[in-house]
Amino acid sequence: MNQPRPVLLRLLPVVLLAVLLVACAEKEPVRIGFMGGVSGRFADLGTTGRNGVMLAVEWRNERGGVAGRKITLSIKDDQQDPEKARQALKELVAEGVTAVLGPMTSSIAAAIVPEADRAGMLLVGGTVTTSGLTGKDDNFVRTISTTSEYGSHAARSYRQHYGYKRAALIYDLANRDYTENWANEFSRTFISEGGKIVKSQGFDSRTEQDYAALAAQLLQSKPDLVVIAANSVDGALFAQKLRQRDVHVRLAGSAWTGTQRLMELGGAAVEGMLIEQYYNQDDSSESYRRFREAYLKRFGYEPGFAGVVAFDAANMLLDALAENPDRKGLKERILKRAPFKGVQGDIAIDAYGDAQRPITMTEVRDGKIIVVR
Repeated sequence: MNQPRPVLLRLLPVVLLAVLLVACAEKEPVRIGFMGGVSGRFADLGTTGRNGVMLAVEWRNERGGVAGRKITLSIKDDQQDPEKARQALKELVAEGVTAVLGPMTSSIAAAIVPEADRAGMLLVGGTVTTSGLTGKDDNFVRTISTTSEYGSHAARSYRQHYGYKRAALIYDLANRDYTENWANEFSRTFISEGGKIVKSQGFDSRTEQDYAALAAQLLQSKPDLVVIAANSVDGALFAQKLRQRDVHVRLAGSAWTGTQRLMELGGAAVEGMLIEQYYNQDDSSESYRRFREAYLKRFGYEPGFAGVVAFDAANMLLDALAENPDRKGLKERILKRAPFKGVQGDIAIDAYGDAQRPITMTEVRDGKIIVVR
């Protein structure tokens, strides 16, 4: 007579199957967020930065993610509005993201870094340069130098190398944490180098503007250089109005002005414009060539400075998450790994999370931004 098998023996196949299913189940993903203005007037900056982040995440997932876990990316449009940015941050916190890449402008960063501190959420900025966040023990780290460095570098270059003596400035108050800081540093350095600021004028791109009248006011001061610290749309509009009145005065823009959209909208009016920059479109390094080709294939247009620095910011974050995917101690893990190898060279980061990145002088030639110094 056959004896019934013990219960445990009969259940063994079921237990083995359950263990196998658990072992094969996909691990919980590592969630990160992106925040930037991907609609409205500043959309070119936000969408290009978003694309750089997306590409970094896609590449990392192709290699297995971080710590054996896939990465998911939640994208929020802050519309360059502080209240919408605060709401976007709250949503990302509620979704359980480990960190947030962004925002993309200094004024939005100034508005939400205190909120991020209270939430214990790390922000990793690629294009945020405001000196107002420099040297602070907060939940913010960046892959780019400060506005003070860019404004002063531009002023020295225009005085020492190009020899301009009379500069007029126009700057956008919609991102005043960047533009006012940039204009102040530019003015201070330009004057200390023996130049004169003949006109300094703020405007607000969020309201209707008479660009022709503003251009006329700038030119009344008889400058030999007009500097525009604004987004690419307003940079192009001002260039056109200035060129209609004066074809000889030299035009210059801050780094924020120098996206691909400047050439698309400005056309011949922006030819010869000088722009201080922190990336080299003609970089021949293998790392940049590979990145640029992949970006062009994926999105159909040049990455620009925002795509490069956002890609770097994402990889800096993902490297730290690969070491340990927990939110706790994340900033410290990033700082411990410095200097970070970016797509165009090493990026130094200090104990506060402020970065040093090489600065170049570029010029618009034949519809392209070319490094000239």
